[in-house]
Amino acid sequence: MGGSEITVFQAVTMSIALVGAVLGIINTWFAYDRERLKLRVVPVYAQPVGAMNPSINFGINITNMIAFPITVSEVGVLYDGNPGRGAITLPIIIDGGEFPRRLEPRSSFSVYADITTQSPDLFSLVRCAYAKTDCGSLVEGESPALEDIKMLASQVNKDSR
Repeated sequence: MGGSEITVFQAVTMSIALVGAVLGIINTWFAYDRERLKLRVVPVYAQPVGAMNPSINFGINITNMIAFPITVSEVGVLYDGNPGRGAITLPIIIDGGEFPRRLEPRSSFSVYADITTQSPDLFSLVRCAYAKTDCGSLVEGESPALEDIKMLASQVNKDSR
């Protein structure tokens, strides 16, 4: 027998070491992923029903998807070809909560606005909705509803010419 053969003991030791290395990598990835900011930002078309403010026609749903609380300090829309932000400065919050809003883990809230006060020219250039946190992170979100609202705004724009 030559010295290049592997014994059963060495094979078991190597297998355990390999499993430990893989589990260490997976654990590192989960620890890294747990600390990342994860917000779900979804623009919606709002249709007021009942005793709601009839001017509400656009909303943004924000959900905290991480295990620690965050504070959302600004919401609005971003435009194509324009580095500026279209912030909703006085959002309508149906649940009566305050803004800026502290979001606990796995909680959400919605802000609403009247987009008819904005130029249809400008709203047809909207690229996505966004939410900005107190730490300065900006998270973007899109939805089919936003595309429909943009299409309506561009039709209003064409009709007004």
